[in-house]
Amino acid sequence: MAYLALDLGAGSGRAIVGFIENGKVHLDEVHRFSNPPTGLGDTLYWDFLSLFSNIKEGIRLAVKKGYTLEGIAIDTWGVDFGLIDKSGHLLSNPVCYRDRRTEGMSAVASGSVSAEELYAITGIQQMEINSVFQLLSLKQKEDPVLSIAGKLLFTPDLINYFLTGVACNEYTIASTSQLLDARTRHWSKAVFDKLDLPYRLMGNIIYPCNLIGKLRNEIAEETGADGINVFSVGSHDTASAIAAIPANGKDWAFLSSGTWSLLGVTTDRPVLTEEARKNDFTNEGGVDDKILFMRNITGLWLLQRLIDEWEKAGEECAYAHLFSECNNAEPFRSIINSDNPAFTHPASMTEAIREYCRNTGQAIPVSKGALVRCVLESLAVKYYFVMARLQECTGLEIKHIFVVGGGSRNELLNQYIADALNMEVITGLTEATAVGNIIQQAIAGKQIQDLKEGHNIIKNSFEQKIYYPANTKKWTDAITEKKQLFQ
Repeated sequence: MAYLALDLGAGSGRAIVGFIENGKVHLDEVHRFSNPPTGLGDTLYWDFLSLFSNIKEGIRLAVKKGYTLEGIAIDTWGVDFGLIDKSGHLLSNPVCYRDRRTEGMSAVASGSVSAEELYAITGIQQMEINSVFQLLSLKQKEDPVLSIAGKLLFTPDLINYFLTGVACNEYTIASTSQLLDARTRHWSKAVFDKLDLPYRLMGNIIYPCNLIGKLRNEIAEETGADGINVFSVGSHDTASAIAAIPANGKDWAFLSSGTWSLLGVTTDRPVLTEEARKNDFTNEGGVDDKILFMRNITGLWLLQRLIDEWEKAGEECAYAHLFSECNNAEPFRSIINSDNPAFTHPASMTEAIREYCRNTGQAIPVSKGALVRCVLESLAVKYYFVMARLQECTGLEIKHIFVVGGGSRNELLNQYIADALNMEVITGLTEATAVGNIIQQAIAGKQIQDLKEGHNIIKNSFEQKIYYPANTKKWTDAITEKKQLFQ
């Protein structure tokens, strides 16, 4: 049995075939494509038509390569959504979470529901990119699209709808919206009522490892993939990535390392304390009835933007070259707080970092190596402070951290994390999201029994690499010196 994982990020997407053979999961990437947001007028959209066309191409190429697919499943980034009318037509390209339409919406919402009350219900970190504020912005502007909309479908739900004709909202992606009750795991009527938002738009909640429906006939004919199941998985990519971690007990944490960093633990129940809210922790839905109690942190976005600038200027920016320069740069000269608003939408990330260092009385990084070292060391220091708050809020004693996602390939960053946090850092699941997606499809397709069996397969399939703490005294001194930047 082969399964197709469609793993879509805010920038690129991939179609990856996975199959389980001789107790191991095997992956084959059959299609990769770009998925950048597109500005039109004063709005930043996702090009859903191009996205869906590439999804169909991924299916077609998997079939062309000779795979007999048992299932397909989608995972994407969180919060963004599309609206369809009562006839099932897409009313507009979905708007990107980086669009400015939500600016000030948190303050507008506070007039009807306090941040404390909203957190007590939803358990979600208050960020203006959240779906609740996107929906509120449409209401505030009296956008006519709301009056004709029939359903709100988050990005993976929207794709599943056009693949199958079945409109529903998957739990893990719905949990990112700040519209879901964290305890009941259903839509919060109280939040909709207090903000006067259209509750009628919300659909039935479905959970991972279930069948959504069959591929539409016209898509089956177009791709050659006849009679294929479309399964629900943890359609928030973070949920699928964390589901792939083969860990036991309560002494471990996860770090999903990419454009965003998500640092947290899995729990059985949400943590809805005021302490958790004040420390910006969020309770998002996980696979296998778990809650992902974690903090969203601006991550390798900073490095990505630096590299984009250097590439556009025609400068040398191969990773090997940059990391070699980084190693030669002086340590701990410049530390930044990646969550500072200065780094959200800067015209130039290089200048934003330099200006931050200038304003905080630090050495200004000039060379590429110094800038890269600044970013990587700063992320490790940020993780240190978030980890301290995480352990305080949960009462857990964390001994090791699993790093998954693209950032897990960054050996310098991984060693910095081990040094700064003084704990073992375990990597090896660079394709955690796709692996988690495939394993959940195998459960839904009844090839394997449960996630426990899936974890045994994953252990057999991928070799772990462990980074051990070193130079901890130097890191402790640097963290003590820079702590005022993170208070």
